[in-house]
Amino acid sequence: MRVRVLSVLLFLSVITFAQKKHVCISIDDLPVVDYGSYDTVVQQRIMDNLIVTLKKNKVPAIGFVNENKIYNYVNKPMSFQIHLLDKWLGNGLMLGNHTFSHPDYNTESFKSYTQDILKGELISKELLKKYGQKKKYFRHPYLHVGTTQARADSLANFLKAHNYTTAPITINSEDYAFAYAYYKAKQKKDATLAKRIVADYLAYIDRDIKHFDKESIGVFGRPMSQVILLHASMLNSEYLNDIIAIFRKNGYDFQPIYKVLKDPAYKVPVTVYGTFGSSWLDRWALSLNKKGDFLMGTPEPPEYVRKMLNE
Repeated sequence: MRVRVLSVLLFLSVITFAQKKHVCISIDDLPVVDYGSYDTVVQQRIMDNLIVTLKKNKVPAIGFVNENKIYNYVNKPMSFQIHLLDKWLGNGLMLGNHTFSHPDYNTESFKSYTQDILKGELISKELLKKYGQKKKYFRHPYLHVGTTQARADSLANFLKAHNYTTAPITINSEDYAFAYAYYKAKQKKDATLAKRIVADYLAYIDRDIKHFDKESIGVFGRPMSQVILLHASMLNSEYLNDIIAIFRKNGYDFQPIYKVLKDPAYKVPVTVYGTFGSSWLDRWALSLNKKGDFLMGTPEPPEYVRKMLNE
């Protein structure tokens, strides 16, 4: 009887493991998003909150840097900004390149865009060496990879030649809209509005996870290992713990980017190009000519949040 019970438990544990879903948390626009306030106390708090929450929950993450944020108005590196990135790496987290100044490949020339990529690695590369990180990851600003196959291939070849691995995203969130609305509510000292924004944001994240979960099954017939795009904002720094809890509620565990990218789905070529900056799941669906209800109903921020974004 005891042997039978142990066999059943083992079988159930294998099933549970097989059904486990994986996600990598990626955070764009490091060192921090502060909407130009340049308040070092706020910047430090944002970075500390992100690091403490990730460490407390034992969640690996990668941050993507815009190095123009490191320089002051006379084009000199600021030691405080370097300190923020150093602290991130010193706590076992990863860094990637998000270009120097966040240009748009849809409108920028190939030459100026690629020069911006190389300019955006100068300080980060030295910090990565300090912590023994050798692999380099690149995240396209606005998720724009090229409006034509020729443009996309040219950039992909450049990245490969410079030993970069593209860091796609599959769970595309409009967290930036909520983050700016939250920042404005804090500025106005409107606690009621801030509370409403937080509640709507966390509900949105839950819907977003479920949507791209469903889309993954619709495109590949299974839950794939996901990458979510977030930003280094005050909102995320204060509520990342809740976001992690929402992922766990939805059956996810957390993995570093190099493990998530081993999912065979990331080997599927994208063959449809345009001006869009969307989830790679949407791109694969178009490339594989997949259609169905699973593509419908992508969550969007509430109208009042969108309105605040445009104020």
